[in-house]
Amino acid sequence: MKQKNTTFKQIFKLICGPGRKALSRIHPNKRQGLWYQILILLLGVACGQSAPPSQTELPISESGFNLNPPTELETVEVAQVVDGDTIELADGQRVRYIGINTPERDQPYYDEATELNRQLLQQGTVQIEYDFETEDQYGRTLAYLWVDDRLVNLEIVNAGYANAFFIPPNTRYETEIQKAEQQAKQAERGIWQSAGVALKIIHVEANAPGSDNENPNGEWIEIKNQGSDTINMNGYNLKDAANNFYEFNNFSLTRGQTVRLYSGTGRDNDNELYWGLVDQSVWNNKGDTAFLRNSTGALVDSYQYSE
Repeated sequence: MKQKNTTFKQIFKLICGPGRKALSRIHPNKRQGLWYQILILLLGVACGQSAPPSQTELPISESGFNLNPPTELETVEVAQVVDGDTIELADGQRVRYIGINTPERDQPYYDEATELNRQLLQQGTVQIEYDFETEDQYGRTLAYLWVDDRLVNLEIVNAGYANAFFIPPNTRYETEIQKAEQQAKQAERGIWQSAGVALKIIHVEANAPGSDNENPNGEWIEIKNQGSDTINMNGYNLKDAANNFYEFNNFSLTRGQTVRLYSGTGRDNDNELYWGLVDQSVWNNKGDTAFLRNSTGALVDSYQYSE
């Protein structure tokens, strides 16, 4: 009888000690399955403890792309996640993800994009891959991040918290990330949730006469109300594939009405609005995407063009 008690104690220690530690080392992405929840419940019963509180985790969608990281990559330590597409390394170096653009602070889905980035990098050390250009105009390192053979840049896009954004010559994974964006759009994940509003971007006039920066009103975007009701656009916003951002204020479009938003300065009226830029342009002449969203961040319409 004494021998049986000793065996039970050994089993108890095995389950409640190393067993729990082993479960804690399971990657967070794999903690959503039923098998994991059952194990947690059984351990809680066996050890006389309640199951640990689950972390608030956003779903990380499987991209379906069988990408393999290069064999030789630099391993770095992440000090902090700055936002959805930027991190700071332990040596103070800031890394900006190549090929993606996530919402800025105070914009819809900023928190979700930042949290997803943090979850993907929970292990602390990641592998980093460079492209042709390794630094941007702000001195940040440009790179792709790999964790457990998964391309972080692509995963954030596929989860619906970033749009594809490539600046040549850094285009190594452009095809794959563009496909991930299409998957997110079709599934209406994150920033691609549809607002169901009958506003349509009709045209983007990107190439202003002369210098774009010297003639910002030579470029404009046209939006039309194709529905039967007047639409109050207060709080709606318009942005390009980068970070140029305009917010509508106390403006409505009646049935069939069209408005042009000019990049420069001027006096707003029922058919003309002005971004307010001076010596600065918005739309890339070689190609860009315009995103129109409502006040909650749901997508109203998008318009992509190229040369």
